[in-house]
Amino acid sequence: MSKAIDHLEESERIILKELKTKLLELLGSNLEAVILFGSKARGDYDNDSDIDVAIIVNYLDRNLKRNILSIVTNLETEYGIPLSTLVISREEFELLKRRERRIALDIEREGIEI
Repeated sequence: MSKAIDHLEESERIILKELKTKLLELLGSNLEAVILFGSKARGDYDNDSDIDVAIIVNYLDRNLKRNILSIVTNLETEYGIPLSTLVISREEFELLKRRERRIALDIEREGIEI
């Protein structure tokens, strides 16, 4: 995975950093990774591109997923920036990789950890 998000707009960098901060507050050590992927990670985005973010946690249930998505929605509203969010457990992510699902392979190959 790549490391820098310097190529993003300042507001995009801010929302991603705030997302990670709020997720750490909610999840603590249950948060495994927040990963930017897709066109924004590759650098081939255009004005209509959204921000693809994978949130990988060690343990996930329905209530926790709802709380995570609530954080995402609040940040989208506050910043006016759409986030296309995949919330997934580490176990589910590993299963997608083993099955060679494109989204998991894209996250693994082009992802930038926030």
